[in-house]
Amino acid sequence: MKAGFQNSEQAAQMMQFRCPRWEQLPGIALYMDQVTGYLNEVFAPLCPPGEEKLLTKAMVNNYVKQKVMAPPTNKKYGRTHVAQLLVICALKQVLSIQEVAQLIRMQAQVCEVQRAYDYFCGQLEEALQQVAQGTPVAPEADDDRLVVIHATRAVASKVYLQKRLEFESRAE
Repeated sequence: MKAGFQNSEQAAQMMQFRCPRWEQLPGIALYMDQVTGYLNEVFAPLCPPGEEKLLTKAMVNNYVKQKVMAPPTNKKYGRTHVAQLLVICALKQVLSIQEVAQLIRMQAQVCEVQRAYDYFCGQLEEALQQVAQGTPVAPEADDDRLVVIHATRAVASKVYLQKRLEFESRAE
């Protein structure tokens, strides 16, 4: 294993990634192009080279058809839609869409959307930092929180592997 990943650009991208919190999400309803552009921009630092689009119009339409999320109002997507899509974009990397929908429903039963979303964002950022630094996780949380902790850790582990492979291929 080549030394230096923790000090690499790829590790920095993982450790510096920030999810916009509920209050930072667009306060006005957005059209489809705006939503996909916004979310692709948010996730750009975590995408493997050449895969800058994590979300397309067709994907959003499928999530609505599959009832993973509510349909837009007058072709516009509000803050709740954007938050759900951010969670979907992150988790679909490691879970099926049906599993993502189930996790979203589980969290909706435990607390309000705003609180669940902000908690998810914090856990994702923490997991990305821990995985990039090689820090082991020993969560001491209740079952509802453990589900989110392990889901975000799975996403972080996948991002780590992709970033590490990118780092290794550039070092050769």
